[in-house]
Amino acid sequence: MFTHYLKYCCSIVIILSFQATAQATVACKWIDDDGQVNFSQRPPLDREVDIIKTGTGPKVTPEQSQEAVDKLIEQQTTNQKEKEEAEIAKQKESEREQAKTKNCDFARNNLQKYLDKPNSLAKKANGEYDPINEVDRQNRIKQLKQDVQKYCD
Repeated sequence: MFTHYLKYCCSIVIILSFQATAQATVACKWIDDDGQVNFSQRPPLDREVDIIKTGTGPKVTPEQSQEAVDKLIEQQTTNQKEKEEAEIAKQKESEREQAKTKNCDFARNNLQKYLDKPNSLAKKANGEYDPINEVDRQNRIKQLKQDVQKYCD
């Protein structure tokens, strides 16, 4: 839809530029009441004017116009894609930051639980809970501190 709209707008601009070029082929020179020389495309009704023919400017073929429009559309499409890709990258970065914050909170909570409860229980593979000895508890605290450092710094 964007490309269709862009083609439509560019076509209008090209048509108007051809009309402006065609209108610019005649200029009028006239002198006002103060003796000032003026140039315009439309002569005043109450003055004598000199008609000056001007060049029509460079000739532009329809192929050249279409090529210019196609380049503009390609540039706009590329810009739109880059903008969308930047937005996606920004969204992904935001999601990564949210996940990192969540992991940081989780790691800090786990560490605090182990620090606050020296008589913690550990779940075995069979589903039963046994008290953790102090060596295992200290190893777990060390691991949790590493996790906090990893996710929070």
